Amino acid sequence: MARATIAEGVGTATVARRRGPALWRLVPLAFYLLAFTLVRGDLARLPGGVGDLSLHLYFAAMGLYVGGMFFYFAFFAYRTEALRWVAIALVAPGAAIHLAAIIFRGFADGHYPLANMYEYSSMLALVAVTVFLLMTIRWPVASLGGGAALFVIVALMGIGYGLYQSPEPLVPALQSYWLKIHVTSMMASSGVLVSSFVFAALYLVKDRSASAKSWLNGSAIAARLPSLETLDRLTFRAILLGFPIWTFGTMAGAIWGEHAWGRWWGWDPKETWAAITWIVYAIYLHSHSLRAWRGRRTALIATAGFISIMVTLYAVNLWIVGLHSYAKGAG
Repeated sequence: MARATIAEGVGTATVARRRGPALWRLVPLAFYLLAFTLVRGDLARLPGGVGDLSLHLYFAAMGLYVGGMFFYFAFFAYRTEALRWVAIALVAPGAAIHLAAIIFRGFADGHYPLANMYEYSSMLALVAVTVFLLMTIRWPVASLGGGAALFVIVALMGIGYGLYQSPEPLVPALQSYWLKIHVTSMMASSGVLVSSFVFAALYLVKDRSASAKSWLNGSAIAARLPSLETLDRLTFRAILLGFPIWTFGTMAGAIWGEHAWGRWWGWDPKETWAAITWIVYAIYLHSHSLRAWRGRRTALIATAGFISIMVTLYAVNLWIVGLHSYAKGAG
């Protein structure tokens, strides 16, 4: 059995270049047929069934992501290249179907599909999976974190479905072109920063488990993860991309606030948490520039940043009364 090394700028991983059983090649086809079964009836009812079609495409994409998640976990365990490609063959079409779900949701809404928490969660998950796929193309060693990344993405989609709202007209507070600029920017940056959280969390797992003497304490998992240096670099690259977008989105929100409420900043709960998130990631980037702080400390800061994002996007909208709590919207 030949073995090959995946090498790139952030690290290396050794995988087995062996042909998997022929049955593996049928797995993506089985998932594709399942996805088609979910939407077949809706396709026959177009254009009246656009809303149902969007939701069923959402579930079809989620099903492909779940399949990809299991094959990424299998790739992590066995380091067989065929498993990695089966995972990609499931997740990439899943992303395309997910995009179609969002487009049809926009048709059903009659407006830009970022007006409530379901739509925001859907777009967030799509950006997260797209960014992760691009990272695995640029740095294939990132594929070792694919199972964890897809788990987080599927969880976000599950949360989104739990907050599902039927297509409806845009509330007056969101009838502004700034919706597309501000909310899209915040969603895009959050999706990018999902990857930073995954790699930071894996860093903490490896750092904690590396000294364990028993596989029960995670030593076997730690041994299969990329090196600490590789995980640190992947985390840094994701934050280096996501932080400027978050900054732009926050600034766009301030401008929208001046247009809508006559003030740039009012320390509304959502604004406050957006600022806290910005500060946390700014601290991360500054700390990462200090060699003595790199490693576990910066991984903890990156994890704290993602928790702050979740508070900003979900907790504030759902449980804290403020100017951004209308209709469980995503503003």
